[in-house]
Amino acid sequence: MSPANRWPRRALLPVLILGVLAGAVYLVLAAAPPSPSRENMWLDERRVTVEYTPSAQADDLKLPFYPEASVESSLCYSVKTTDGVPVTFYGYAALHASDDAEKVAEFYSAQLPGNPEPEAIEDGSGRRYVLAIADDNEVRRAIIVQQDEGSRIELTRATRPVIPTPAPRPRTRRETPV
Repeated sequence: MSPANRWPRRALLPVLILGVLAGAVYLVLAAAPPSPSRENMWLDERRVTVEYTPSAQADDLKLPFYPEASVESSLCYSVKTTDGVPVTFYGYAALHASDDAEKVAEFYSAQLPGNPEPEAIEDGSGRRYVLAIADDNEVRRAIIVQQDEGSRIELTRATRPVIPTPAPRPRTRRETPV
Protein backbone atom coordinates (compact mmCIF):
# COMPACT_ATOMS: atom_id res chain seq x y z
CA MET A 1 0.00 0.00 0.00
CA SER A 2 1.38 3.38 -0.92
CA PRO A 3 1.77 6.18 1.70
CA ALA A 4 -0.92 8.19 -0.08
CA ASN A 5 -3.48 5.42 0.57
CA ARG A 6 -2.60 5.15 4.30
CA TRP A 7 -3.22 8.83 5.06
CA PRO A 8 -7.04 8.60 5.24
CA ARG A 9 -6.82 5.70 7.71
CA ARG A 10 -4.42 7.60 9.97
CA ALA A 11 -6.66 10.67 9.90
CA LEU A 12 -9.70 8.59 10.75
CA LEU A 13 -8.43 7.57 14.21
CA PRO A 14 -8.25 11.11 15.69
CA VAL A 15 -11.63 11.96 14.18
CA LEU A 16 -13.11 8.79 15.66
CA ILE A 17 -11.62 9.55 19.09
CA LEU A 18 -13.02 13.11 19.00
CA GLY A 19 -16.43 11.73 18.03
CA VAL A 20 -16.45 9.28 20.96
CA LEU A 21 -15.38 12.02 23.40
CA ALA A 22 -18.06 14.40 22.09
CA GLY A 23 -20.68 11.64 22.49
CA ALA A 24 -19.56 10.98 26.08
CA VAL A 25 -19.75 14.68 26.96
CA TYR A 26 -23.24 14.88 25.45
CA LEU A 27 -24.43 11.87 27.49
CA VAL A 28 -23.07 13.35 30.73
CA LEU A 29 -24.73 16.71 30.08
CA ALA A 30 -28.01 15.11 28.98
CA ALA A 31 -28.11 12.97 32.14
CA ALA A 32 -27.77 15.98 34.46
CA PRO A 33 -31.08 16.75 36.17
CA PRO A 34 -32.79 19.85 34.79
CA SER A 35 -32.55 22.82 37.08
CA PRO A 36 -35.65 24.69 38.18
CA SER A 37 -36.22 28.26 37.10
CA ARG A 38 -37.50 30.86 39.53
CA GLU A 39 -39.14 34.20 39.03
CA ASN A 40 -40.25 36.76 41.58
CA MET A 41 -43.46 38.62 40.88
CA TRP A 42 -46.38 40.37 42.55
CA LEU A 43 -49.69 38.68 43.33
CA ASP A 44 -52.39 40.84 44.88
CA GLU A 45 -49.89 43.29 46.35
CA ARG A 46 -47.75 40.48 47.78
CA ARG A 47 -44.38 39.37 46.50
CA VAL A 48 -44.30 35.68 45.48
CA THR A 49 -41.82 33.30 43.89
CA VAL A 50 -42.92 31.10 40.98
CA GLU A 51 -40.78 28.02 40.47
CA TYR A 52 -40.95 25.89 37.33
CA THR A 53 -39.33 22.48 37.24
CA PRO A 54 -39.29 20.63 33.90
CA SER A 55 -39.48 17.29 35.68
CA ALA A 56 -42.11 15.98 38.12
CA GLN A 57 -41.56 13.09 40.50
CA ALA A 58 -44.11 10.74 42.06
CA ASP A 59 -43.69 12.57 45.40
CA ASP A 60 -44.62 15.88 43.74
CA LEU A 61 -47.83 14.40 42.35
CA LYS A 62 -48.62 12.28 45.44
CA LEU A 63 -49.29 9.49 42.94
CA PRO A 64 -46.92 6.61 42.22
CA PHE A 65 -45.51 6.14 38.76
CA TYR A 66 -46.78 2.89 37.28
CA PRO A 67 -44.16 0.11 37.65
CA GLU A 68 -41.84 -0.12 34.62
CA ALA A 69 -43.61 2.76 32.87
CA SER A 70 -41.47 5.22 30.93
CA VAL A 71 -41.85 8.95 31.51
CA GLU A 72 -42.75 10.80 28.30
CA SER A 73 -42.99 14.28 29.81
CA SER A 74 -43.55 16.00 33.13
CA LEU A 75 -43.44 19.39 34.84
CA CYS A 76 -44.20 21.22 38.09
CA TYR A 77 -45.18 24.79 38.91
CA SER A 78 -45.26 26.05 42.47
CA VAL A 79 -45.98 29.49 43.85
CA LYS A 80 -44.85 30.51 47.33
CA THR A 81 -44.66 33.76 49.21
CA THR A 82 -41.17 35.12 49.78
CA ASP A 83 -41.51 33.72 53.34
CA GLY A 84 -41.90 30.22 51.83
CA VAL A 85 -45.65 29.88 52.48
CA PRO A 86 -47.25 27.76 49.69
CA VAL A 87 -49.78 29.59 47.51
CA THR A 88 -50.53 26.96 44.82
CA PHE A 89 -49.02 23.97 43.03
CA TYR A 90 -49.57 22.21 39.69
CA GLY A 91 -47.79 19.04 38.59
CA TYR A 92 -48.23 16.80 35.56
CA ALA A 93 -46.61 13.64 34.21
CA ALA A 94 -47.33 11.58 31.09
CA LEU A 95 -46.16 7.97 31.18
CA HIS A 96 -46.28 5.01 28.82
CA ALA A 97 -46.88 1.48 30.12
CA SER A 98 -46.86 -1.79 28.21
CA ASP A 99 -49.90 -3.07 30.16
CA ASP A 100 -53.44 -2.47 28.96
CA ALA A 101 -55.47 0.45 30.32
CA GLU A 102 -57.80 -1.68 32.44
CA LYS A 103 -54.91 -3.21 34.41
CA VAL A 104 -53.31 0.22 34.89
CA ALA A 105 -56.65 1.67 36.06
CA GLU A 106 -56.96 -1.11 38.67
CA PHE A 107 -53.47 -0.25 39.94
CA TYR A 108 -54.34 3.45 40.38
CA SER A 109 -57.69 2.60 41.97
CA ALA A 110 -55.80 0.69 44.67
CA GLN A 111 -53.25 3.54 45.11
CA LEU A 112 -55.65 6.47 45.52
CA PRO A 113 -57.20 7.17 48.94
CA GLY A 114 -60.70 5.71 49.16
CA ASN A 115 -60.00 3.33 46.25
CA PRO A 116 -62.21 5.14 43.71
CA GLU A 117 -63.67 3.09 40.89
CA PRO A 118 -62.29 4.01 37.49
CA GLU A 119 -64.84 5.59 35.19
CA ALA A 120 -64.61 4.04 31.71
CA ILE A 121 -65.23 6.47 28.85
CA GLU A 122 -65.42 5.44 25.23
CA ASP A 123 -65.84 7.87 22.36
CA GLY A 124 -64.43 8.57 18.92
CA SER A 125 -60.91 8.96 20.29
CA GLY A 126 -60.93 5.53 21.96
CA ARG A 127 -61.28 4.06 25.43
CA ARG A 128 -59.93 5.67 28.57
CA TYR A 129 -60.33 5.40 32.32
CA VAL A 130 -60.57 8.39 34.65
CA LEU A 131 -59.90 8.32 38.39
CA ALA A 132 -59.96 11.43 40.55
CA ILE A 133 -60.05 12.42 44.17
CA ALA A 134 -60.53 15.89 45.57
CA ASP A 135 -60.90 17.67 48.86
CA ASP A 136 -61.19 21.36 49.67
CA ASN A 137 -57.53 22.02 48.93
CA GLU A 138 -56.32 19.52 46.34
CA VAL A 139 -57.22 17.46 43.27
CA ARG A 140 -55.36 14.36 42.10
CA ARG A 141 -56.30 12.72 38.81
CA ALA A 142 -55.18 9.76 36.72
CA ILE A 143 -56.33 9.32 33.12
CA ILE A 144 -55.39 6.08 31.41
CA VAL A 145 -55.79 5.87 27.64
CA GLN A 146 -55.74 2.56 25.78
CA GLN A 147 -53.24 2.57 22.92
CA ASP A 148 -52.29 0.01 20.28
CA GLU A 149 -49.29 -1.05 22.35
CA GLY A 150 -50.04 -0.57 26.03
CA SER A 151 -51.44 2.58 27.56
CA ARG A 152 -50.72 6.24 28.16
CA ILE A 153 -51.03 7.48 31.75
CA GLU A 154 -51.59 11.15 32.58
CA LEU A 155 -51.16 12.08 36.23
CA THR A 156 -52.10 15.51 37.58
CA ARG A 157 -52.06 17.15 40.99
CA ALA A 158 -53.22 20.70 41.66
CA THR A 159 -53.81 22.62 44.85
CA ARG A 160 -56.36 25.34 45.44
CA PRO A 161 -54.77 28.76 45.32
CA VAL A 162 -54.53 30.47 48.68
CA ILE A 163 -54.19 34.14 47.84
CA PRO A 164 -51.82 35.71 50.33
CA THR A 165 -53.07 38.70 52.26
CA PRO A 166 -51.15 41.87 51.52
CA ALA A 167 -48.49 42.77 54.02
CA PRO A 168 -49.64 45.59 56.28
CA ARG A 169 -48.38 48.97 55.20
CA PRO A 170 -46.65 51.07 57.79
CA ARG A 171 -48.72 53.96 58.98
CA THR A 172 -47.33 57.43 58.79
CA ARG A 173 -47.78 59.87 61.60
CA ARG A 174 -49.97 62.76 60.80
CA GLU A 175 -49.22 66.00 62.33
CA THR A 176 -52.19 67.77 63.74
CA PRO A 177 -52.37 71.54 63.41
CA VAL A 178 -52.15 73.43 66.68
